[in-house]
Amino acid sequence: MKWKDFLYFQSGEKVAVILLIIVIVLLFILNIVLSNRDQFVFDASRNDSLNAELARFHAELEKQENDTNSVTYYGYEPRRNTTNRYERKSFERSGERRPDNSYLSYPKTEKLSAGETLSLNETDTAQWKKIPGIGSAFAGRIVKYRNLLGGFASVNQLREVYGFDDELFAKVSPFVQADGIYQKIAVNKLEFSALLKHPYLNYKQVKAITDLRKRKGNITSIDELAMLDEFAENDLERLKPYLSFE
Repeated sequence: MKWKDFLYFQSGEKVAVILLIIVIVLLFILNIVLSNRDQFVFDASRNDSLNAELARFHAELEKQENDTNSVTYYGYEPRRNTTNRYERKSFERSGERRPDNSYLSYPKTEKLSAGETLSLNETDTAQWKKIPGIGSAFAGRIVKYRNLLGGFASVNQLREVYGFDDELFAKVSPFVQADGIYQKIAVNKLEFSALLKHPYLNYKQVKAITDLRKRKGNITSIDELAMLDEFAENDLERLKPYLSFE
């Protein structure tokens, strides 16, 4: 057997040898790349200029932190104290959060005491809130509905305000006094649109009033309205204080 016989490979063996050579070459190249990379690793600890910049940066951060600790927060300023680190300086309004995570309570509206009363029609929303059981929402509803009516003729009309139940009315009514200050409905003078704005009159009722005025002239009393099909007894009962036939 000659030595050339050892260099003879079958087709499958040739493929295996070629793949092996490729793998060896790739490993050799990878080894060279990694070796060169290690040589170029940046050593920040040996760079004097960078270390100096880092030192200045940390010094600046420390200075800013010290300056921040010396300013006033939320109306408080730092002050050494054995009981509290912060002392309140000033507040334009209550309910602010203190730096120690506690809160100032909002001032509560002073409520009326038993025996004190307010005018039914001359009381604004701030005064309504003085009545026990009345908050901002109810105060706003009361005044809005009162304006639509032209004023309350009776304390009982508070029951018509949205959300007013018997329990709340019983709680509120002792603090309210009727004053007789409300606007009348000029039945014979107001135009259709003006009459329709009143909460106690609907479209059919206003049309009946204007039609009656056209047929016979001025309406003289509530009895004439009682003869109209559009007006029920309870309608006339609540309208009675407001009607003016002048």
